[in-house]
Amino acid sequence: MQKAALDLLATGKTSDLTNTALSSTERSRLKQRIRTVDVGTLAGQILRGRVSLRRAVSDEAKSRFVAGLAGELGLSVGGGLGVLVAQDASRAARRGRLGLDDAGDIAVIEGDEAHRKALEALALYTYGDARESSAASQWLSAVQAAL
Repeated sequence: MQKAALDLLATGKTSDLTNTALSSTERSRLKQRIRTVDVGTLAGQILRGRVSLRRAVSDEAKSRFVAGLAGELGLSVGGGLGVLVAQDASRAARRGRLGLDDAGDIAVIEGDEAHRKALEALALYTYGDARESSAASQWLSAVQAAL
């Protein structure tokens, strides 16, 4: 169901593979649930078990993990939360020399490239500062309303 929810948030429809696993009734119920659930609950359910906070060894290293969605949200590309989305998040974090840190400034998320924007928005909402969280909340609310 997480993959189907991410498909809907990222593209407005479910992938062909997901379509075979879900009946049309289940898809309709999922769309309705996504439309009506608050953003915090949605973020918690989708990110659970797929995100860790990390810290870069330097500001230069951190600059490689700027959320691609930042510009679209009207956020500065400088500071704030960095986001890394990868199929094998642990391996990508090791390659990027990102150490585990509960107060880290980079959210490392296990996920598909096709879901990058949705995952970035969910991470910015959950772990970002007040501006990032507010901007991500507005973006996610607009996506929810469009379903």
